[in-house]
Amino acid sequence: MKVGYRRVSTIDQNLDRQDLGGVERVFEEKVSGKNTERAALQDMLSFVREGDEVIVYSIDRLARDLRDLQAIIQTLTDKGVTISFISEKLTFSGDNDDAFSRLQLQLMGAFAEFERNIMVVSREVVYE
Repeated sequence: MKVGYRRVSTIDQNLDRQDLGGVERVFEEKVSGKNTERAALQDMLSFVREGDEVIVYSIDRLARDLRDLQAIIQTLTDKGVTISFISEKLTFSGDNDDAFSRLQLQLMGAFAEFERNIMVVSREVVYE
């Protein structure tokens, strides 16, 4: 089964630009990606089964912390689930351990975490 996951950070933002193509089930939420304590993410992780494929528009939509990103992907691949990121054109599964793809994931995940940290600091400066 193809399962989609879409996330934006605030209720004012729109999920529509995250076109996931032909998925059979979509989990969506409008909440920060600062941690994994997100209802739709946890529901999706519980829902998927071996042989399923999770489609996410981009790496930063799944997680904004590199450790969380790696843990989510590991959880999925340990269950026999494949995960694909549309924007980055990266796919991960338990039987495909491509070193270059892992490097790209770590770099993109680090950038997503850095970007979130900059946004948090910027908000603190504005509100001080």
